Amino acid sequence: MECRTKTGLLLLMISEIAAIISAIVMYSIWYSIDLSSITSGNAMGMLFAVLPGAAVGGIGGLIGLIGAIFILIGRKEFGEKHRKFVFYAIIILVISIVVSVAIAGLTTFMTISSMGQSFGSSNDPSQVLESLRNSNIMTITAAIGPISAALGGLIWMFALYQLENKNGKTILFAALICLIATSIVVGITSISTFENYINSEAFEDLINSGSSGSSSYSQLLSSYQWIGSSAIFSLIGNAISNVLLFIALYIPYKRITSGELVPVATVTQAGEPDRRCPNCGQAIPFDANICPYCSKRFDDYL
Repeated sequence: MECRTKTGLLLLMISEIAAIISAIVMYSIWYSIDLSSITSGNAMGMLFAVLPGAAVGGIGGLIGLIGAIFILIGRKEFGEKHRKFVFYAIIILVISIVVSVAIAGLTTFMTISSMGQSFGSSNDPSQVLESLRNSNIMTITAAIGPISAALGGLIWMFALYQLENKNGKTILFAALICLIATSIVVGITSISTFENYINSEAFEDLINSGSSGSSSYSQLLSSYQWIGSSAIFSLIGNAISNVLLFIALYIPYKRITSGELVPVATVTQAGEPDRRCPNCGQAIPFDANICPYCSKRFDDYL
């Protein structure tokens, strides 16, 4: 019998590898671009330069989605606890989407409202500049990161927890902490970057001139690295998280492949099994050395 969970784990591992490759390629290309040299004539060429990295990430995301669907379809293969935990992961996913959309909508509304009042009440560029400097938009935006990271990490936790051994569970917790810590650091550095940017003289000159063709625009782009510390923290933190998640996926994949974890569905194929777990009393596969219901480990086959 085909184990859909095993297939899903394999596809998710491929997705994590693609995510790491995409991040490295995208960062390398973007960091090598001289922002001050971007013109209407070469903008399209620079866009095509980042397409390979984006394509790898997109394909990896699609493979990951298919893998998640396999995990969902095979949620009953490894006992009732695993099925419940996968169901909890789906609930958290829905909550994550709702929260992200709500916060993004609130941020967009605040941005439009703030800028609309600035432009509507006065044509003075200083009013626009003051509105940007007094805005809490970046703070709200930065807060989205840790919330999304925590919810995303919990999705991984619930989807894989019952399939992991002790080491796998530890790695899952480490991945969750790494995801949250990375988003917090990136959020803090992004706020600092934004504040330094809008408080710079070059940005003030740009607002006052009202033209992207001004010398202030070129000076701003050439002297200020938007991607600086935020991008490198994001790259390193997310790469570590991806590696941890890859290991957390590989452990249950190897356990299933080696026969340490045997799908419960195989028990019912030959009728009533002759073996029951001495800890919980559930019917278990004859060749299993760990109970798929209560996770009781056996030194020898009963």
